[in-house]
Amino acid sequence: MNSDTTKIMTSDTPGAVPEGPPKSAVGTLVGVFTEPKQTFQSLQAKPRILAPILVTVLVQLLFGFVLAQSDIMKNDAVAKLEAQGKPQEQIDAVSRIMESPARFIFASLGPIVLVFSLLVTGGLLYFMANLMMGARLRYIHYLSIAAYGSVVAVVDQLVRMGLALSRGTLQVHLGVGAFLGEELNAGMRILDTATDPLLLWAVAIQALGVAVMARRNFGFGLLAVLPGFLILVSLSALQR
Repeated sequence: MNSDTTKIMTSDTPGAVPEGPPKSAVGTLVGVFTEPKQTFQSLQAKPRILAPILVTVLVQLLFGFVLAQSDIMKNDAVAKLEAQGKPQEQIDAVSRIMESPARFIFASLGPIVLVFSLLVTGGLLYFMANLMMGARLRYIHYLSIAAYGSVVAVVDQLVRMGLALSRGTLQVHLGVGAFLGEELNAGMRILDTATDPLLLWAVAIQALGVAVMARRNFGFGLLAVLPGFLILVSLSALQR
């Protein structure tokens, strides 16, 4: 994890963290990995949302296409139905659907879900940081923070995709679940997501972004992102 995410800014006074020099769109996309604090400082005056959202949408489309070309979604769907004891006719029907062009429609839903989740995340950050803790940022600042956090989260998705392709299933565990076997109960799935180091990196980047743009300390940013993180790890209990 970048050392910038562990530095604590010591002043809550507005203006304690100066605005940084402007960066190009490419510069911010690279900088969120290499120098996140300076990158968010450069975004204070004019937060960007188009560049990071486009990058993550394109990545989601690429991942969706790769999944549609593979048998991973069909394997997982069939395995779930077999575990539930469904009749063979129903399993065969699902297999035919997952082998038809309809699988590309399922795969293309990823970008829609992504954009919706970014809008919701921005709203949660606005609620926590502005309404609950007294920051004075616009919604677009929080949407920008969420979008750049999603760029960092692409690393987590990339690793998961590589493992999924090698194993033939989307049931990939990167947290403590990696040491607990393939089948995890709901509680263990939550714990696995909560201890995924690559996901925690992306969350820490969002916390840093809130802290820098709101000109508060890192703990302030952590409190702002905490509800969204808890919702995310709770949803992992529904995954099978």
